[in-house]
Amino acid sequence: MRVLYHLPYPGGLGADRWIGEGWREGFRVLGHEFSLLTAGEDLSQRAGATNADLFMTAVNLLDLERERAALRALRDRGVRVLLWVHWPLESRIDPRRGEILRREDVADIYFGEREPEQMERFERETGKPYHVIPNAANPALHFPVDPVSRYRYDIVYLGANLRKKRWFVRNVLRPLTKRYRVGVFGPGWDVRDHVLRLGSKLCKMAGAFGTAGWIDRARIAVPPDAERALYSSAAISLNFHEREDDGSQPHYIVNQRTFKIPACGGFQLCDAVPAIRKYFAEDEVVTAGLDRDEWMAKIEYFLEHDTERRAIQRKGAGRAQRDHMSTNRVWRVLELLGRR
Repeated sequence: MRVLYHLPYPGGLGADRWIGEGWREGFRVLGHEFSLLTAGEDLSQRAGATNADLFMTAVNLLDLERERAALRALRDRGVRVLLWVHWPLESRIDPRRGEILRREDVADIYFGEREPEQMERFERETGKPYHVIPNAANPALHFPVDPVSRYRYDIVYLGANLRKKRWFVRNVLRPLTKRYRVGVFGPGWDVRDHVLRLGSKLCKMAGAFGTAGWIDRARIAVPPDAERALYSSAAISLNFHEREDDGSQPHYIVNQRTFKIPACGGFQLCDAVPAIRKYFAEDEVVTAGLDRDEWMAKIEYFLEHDTERRAIQRKGAGRAQRDHMSTNRVWRVLELLGRR
């Protein structure tokens, strides 16, 4: 099968890049061809040039009104369309896209990583079934390796410094740096990165995508092919989901990091997202609520109990490698398409 995947900026540092690369490897491992539709490219022309059988896009990326004729032509030719959706649409997205979803059937499958209980309104208001396809680890990048001295931290966190992680930064990360050897990596943690991010944004606005890609590569603190060494070497790898100030999680997902850390052989301590238990047991991934004392107690406990911590690492790695790689998600897509 020939897959055309919509990723406007393949060199960016957002989650869309890493998720897209996971899909790419999942399809390739299973013997399928994989191509990208990037910013500035024409959908019809690109689909024709790649002879696509499957087109994967997202409601926040594709102008459904402008491309409705192209989508209809693709589907008439037998190309299957998978549309990533969330609901309700964010205010920054043209509301006409929501109206189109209510009135028309523009895709064969509507999917996303949001848990199904959050998408009941989408199904009710559009009359379309929603399929949850969770995030996953990348088989080309995420697997256990021997520890390396460079990343032998007590605690590591690899992720962006975002407003919706303020509780985590204030109550967990900052206090930990005063007591342990902590490594914090990712976008937004220093002035240099903020300057580079602005430069990249301006280059993209000007259409200078090559320069933007060069800037984005300079922002990467831990190369993608070194993440497995980071998680395999650190005693504890932290994870936290984006939340509002009241602790709620309107974007109700299990993030990609939840799957990457154990796939790399790491021990994970994550904020308590109920849906995690659909994918990992307590003896595979440890969670903590929005309680600073609980985080500190669990960190102290597992740093002092190596045998128990390593047992959880082994079980988590086994579960992730068996059930939560992007190849597993591709099999799910093939099942939905009736090709499995």
